[in-house]
Amino acid sequence: MLRIRRAGLRDLPEIYRVEKASFSDPWPLLAFLPYILEHDNMAFVAEEGRVVAFILAVREGGEVHIHDLAVAPEHRRKGIATALLAHVIREAKGARCLRLEVRASNTAARAFYQKQGFREAALLPSYYADGEDGILMIRDLAAD
Repeated sequence: MLRIRRAGLRDLPEIYRVEKASFSDPWPLLAFLPYILEHDNMAFVAEEGRVVAFILAVREGGEVHIHDLAVAPEHRRKGIATALLAHVIREAKGARCLRLEVRASNTAARAFYQKQGFREAALLPSYYADGEDGILMIRDLAAD
């Protein structure tokens, strides 16, 4: 059974495991620390016996900026990412919108976010360290 809860320091190795399994250019381990330590940030894990996914988001004024969302490859296509997004939306009381950036080449992620009510708002040329373009995606929460 899927359980979503706030991430804690003990989750750091599992979050990092999911990150490395999910991305060709994963964040370094210590990059996750501020999200977990700062209580105002939204750092949640999804568990099915062990951590199988996580989401990291930050409230920035009237917006919630999703910085990272990853689901372990063997647990994808089970609705876990959708459940994590729904959890952040519930926690984002008073926010006008959610925003995030995604690689232009990541058509699966772009399609997923569009299905979740995000729209592609802008092209971000050379956004990623390897020079790949990013896409800014926004979901208006006022319409929800």
